Amino acid sequence: MNKKIIALAVAAGLATPMMASAEVETKWFGFTQITAQKLDQNSTTTPAKDGLAFGADRVRIGFKVKDGNVFGKLQVDFNKDGTNILKEIIKDAEAGYKLGNHQIKAGLFKTPVGMDFNTSGKKLDITKRGMEKKFVLERAAGVMFSGRKLSGFGYDVFFGNPSSRGSGVVDDNTNLVGAANTTAVRAMYDMGNMHFEVSKGTSEQAGGVGTQDYDVTNVAFKYKSGPLNVKAEYIDGQSWRGNAGNDEEVYYLHGGYMMNKTTELVARHYAADHSGGTNLTNTYLGVNFFLGSNKTNGRLQLNYVLAGGDKANYNGNGGGYTDNAILAQYQVSF
Repeated sequence: MNKKIIALAVAAGLATPMMASAEVETKWFGFTQITAQKLDQNSTTTPAKDGLAFGADRVRIGFKVKDGNVFGKLQVDFNKDGTNILKEIIKDAEAGYKLGNHQIKAGLFKTPVGMDFNTSGKKLDITKRGMEKKFVLERAAGVMFSGRKLSGFGYDVFFGNPSSRGSGVVDDNTNLVGAANTTAVRAMYDMGNMHFEVSKGTSEQAGGVGTQDYDVTNVAFKYKSGPLNVKAEYIDGQSWRGNAGNDEEVYYLHGGYMMNKTTELVARHYAADHSGGTNLTNTYLGVNFFLGSNKTNGRLQLNYVLAGGDKANYNGNGGGYTDNAILAQYQVSF
């Protein structure tokens, strides 16, 4: 807990002198997500954990700063606990410079692999990040060059430390900093209401010294027109945690429809196929209620998840539910 207090003090201390300058734009933000979960009869755990359980997915606060072409961001998560503040509690700590439609930034932030993953946690269509989350490279410390609105095209190029926050890389891979690296590239194209993107990333020696690199490929699409919102995403992870042949591919199809200004119906289907021969599906059916002044403030999400495939013997890496579940989340943000 002391580490969290220190993290907040650092954020406040850095922001105070920034707010003192009239030329600097500073914006504070934060959000809290309170959750409830109820599983069906789950006989794989002892004791069984089928009862109603309450918790929190994210409890975050941070600020963004802009001074001409200079920008920065700091975000901390009080729902995390650990001995390494930079790895667990500090989610983003970045400083950058923008020149026209291009920018460069350095620090700790999300790597550019995964469309849904690179959507803010407070803007998700369903209560949880889904099965594709396990395969992205997550966050890493490094440098990234980006460009947007280049005749409809955009790009990101990242180079940095091993992505030890990503599930596909072992947690203690930080001892390879300086000896192994993460690289990732993403290309995007926007045309009217449609968005396309493809990305590729590699975290070297993902299981430790001398092991295989973890490679991930992502292809994604989304379309929005009036009340309709459609998304599709495919992600393929190769050599999970440095183990050659431990591969898995996951895709989802998503549809959302705004019934009115405050109510949205959603459906999302996940399917994962592991090289070990098993598969798992999760189908989310739900509704989002927007009770605040916008879609992220005062949002209530309700989902029912139907699990399918090899529920009893799934040996993949994608997480997901091997049991039907009822999920609820209430979010307040500013």
